[in-house]
Amino acid sequence: MTAAAPASPGFLLRFAGFIAALCACVAAEGVRHRRGALTVLAWTRLRRLCARLEALATRPRAPARRRPGRPGRSGPPHRLPRAHGWLRRAFPATASLAPQLRALLDAPDMQAFIAATPAAGRILRPLCHTIGIAPPPALALPPKPRPPRAAQVAATPDPPPDPAPGPTPHPPPPERPGAPRGAVWLRPPDPPLRTRFFPRS
Repeated sequence: MTAAAPASPGFLLRFAGFIAALCACVAAEGVRHRRGALTVLAWTRLRRLCARLEALATRPRAPARRRPGRPGRSGPPHRLPRAHGWLRRAFPATASLAPQLRALLDAPDMQAFIAATPAAGRILRPLCHTIGIAPPPALALPPKPRPPRAAQVAATPDPPPDPAPGPTPHPPPPERPGAPRGAVWLRPPDPPLRTRFFPRS
């Protein structure tokens, strides 16, 4: 007897049903608005996101293998838009499915899966960006570590400038011999100028 395959988690079944409804809406809108190439690219992108989440939830992660390059194609490549909420602008009917994705991401089992599997954020964050809703807090990116700031070396203050030289103090007059200690000899005043140096008129 072969062992039965393990049952898929409930959140995974709901997610696959949501992607199927979203792809059907994209296909119908693509036919209505004649968006052939964009419809195929959007449909393929949604199916790949679903397959990646299923593989992440049901199978252990295998080491990445390098795929051989494919031969180039002639003509300009077709790329999907990158603006926030581009899917609802290109296919307006998909806007009605955005509340379903929000309810799916807020479910307790999905929250537990996101907390236990950080790699799921690389699948669910682009999906939220495509549909145009804000991801729940569980899908918020961790803050990037800031580079350490360079140690700011405190500038050594310049020494104060030398004070300007003042007038040279005169030495005290000498003490007079025989005078009591501490007494200061007073110099007699200079005699008046003699008039002999000036001719008389």
